[in-house]
Amino acid sequence: MTQVRTRVVDVPFVLRGHVLTDYAVEHRSGDVVFRTPDPHAILADLPLRSRIGMEDLHTITLDEIIDFLAALGDRLRLDRNEHLQEAFALTVSASNLSESVLRAVYDDQLARFFRPGVIRDAVERRLGVAYVEGWVHERDADGRDLRVRAFGARTTHVVAGNSPGVSAQTIVRNAVTRSDAIIKTPANDPVTAVAILRTMVDLDADHPLTKHVSAVHWRGGDEVVERVAYSSPNIDKIVAWGGFAGIKHVAQYVGPGVELLSLDPKLSLSILGPEVLADATVGAEAARRLAMDVGLMNQEGCVNSRVAYIDVHECAEADTAVRAFATAVYDAIQALPEGASSPADRIPGTLRDEIDAAVLTGEPEVVGGGTRAGGVLISWDGRPVDYTAFLAARYVNLVPITDIAAALERVSSIAQTCGVYPASLRESLRDALALAGVQRVVTLGGAAANGDNQAIPQDGLEVLRRMCRWIVDEGDPERRAVAPGFEHGSPTG
Repeated sequence: MTQVRTRVVDVPFVLRGHVLTDYAVEHRSGDVVFRTPDPHAILADLPLRSRIGMEDLHTITLDEIIDFLAALGDRLRLDRNEHLQEAFALTVSASNLSESVLRAVYDDQLARFFRPGVIRDAVERRLGVAYVEGWVHERDADGRDLRVRAFGARTTHVVAGNSPGVSAQTIVRNAVTRSDAIIKTPANDPVTAVAILRTMVDLDADHPLTKHVSAVHWRGGDEVVERVAYSSPNIDKIVAWGGFAGIKHVAQYVGPGVELLSLDPKLSLSILGPEVLADATVGAEAARRLAMDVGLMNQEGCVNSRVAYIDVHECAEADTAVRAFATAVYDAIQALPEGASSPADRIPGTLRDEIDAAVLTGEPEVVGGGTRAGGVLISWDGRPVDYTAFLAARYVNLVPITDIAAALERVSSIAQTCGVYPASLRESLRDALALAGVQRVVTLGGAAANGDNQAIPQDGLEVLRRMCRWIVDEGDPERRAVAPGFEHGSPTG
């Protein structure tokens, strides 16, 4: 029997511009054991005890923030950044993303989050530059003289490990909102945030942005650490990505003084109109687009489609047409560029068992499948498989329906992105999809595109706005300030 040799890797903490390398605690992720400093030893320095400590962030300009982030992005290239190289070597062993996809992420996609034009666009559209630069004069309908400004908050970010881009996005969001962040790194990616922050330290260890962000790992459920990292008066907000159990766990710390921004698990879907089976050209384009929504980033994102409903009510030979379309989708998945999608190195055991059973029983019918390459599962009964939440590794459930209303009935508030084809159908369905619970409607093929765009809402939230504390300064109105109802010396009504 061959014994698997366990790799031991050292992963430092980065605490407000300081790199900590006193490795005292071991954690396991896949075939790797990684050692970190002891989080209990740094609890006194982990939170920013007073909001006044963020004053330095509010004295630098947005241009200075964007210039610093742009310089940081220029250094985030795998071929010349030793911190990213170390992170890549560990993440290959811990992540569900294949090596070719991870290499593309580290070599190019991380840097894209730091592009000046993208960052400025997000601030302009979601926050308003004037509100993050200073006090904005407003006058309300009652004549009150107001000044409003967006201030940063002390925030703990519980980031997801399904894509290294989550850490990059978190660091940018923290910077443009002038916030102070504790990043809890996940077990399946304990290194990306650390690598980016170490690059910030190399760039300028004393820069306010560097001094107001930390990356630390602790075991979820460590009450000693979490009483400090999740609780008032140490922090103002928690931004949590994660599974149902993780979000529920974090939510117990929410109370007066602590707000939760929950980017909880989502399932995305696709809806295909009858034109897809009626017109060969439309069908070929739909197959190519659905393959992108399923396969990009190896289906690790919430945006990736896991269930695709296809309207067959106008198709005379529906069974034959659906099988042909499923085959076209499978072939298109195999044709995706290697840096964007590739056969999975690891298939979750639960999913593998379900696929093996389907291959044997024919329910659902499997097109492709049974291998690392992915596959299409056809549910002829018009109902998605009951393990849609476990679909991964480029497996999609194709569900023929005779009425699109059947798809709408199965949409819930956990639906994130819905790709629709053709575009005319998207426009007619978007209101109904939004009311049913979908948080983002796109033309099929666009679900996983523009993942570095921070200027659009996410999961039904304007995350940048919610990360800020919106403060109001009120002066006297044009006439002497009088409490409502006391204008004539006594309350009315």
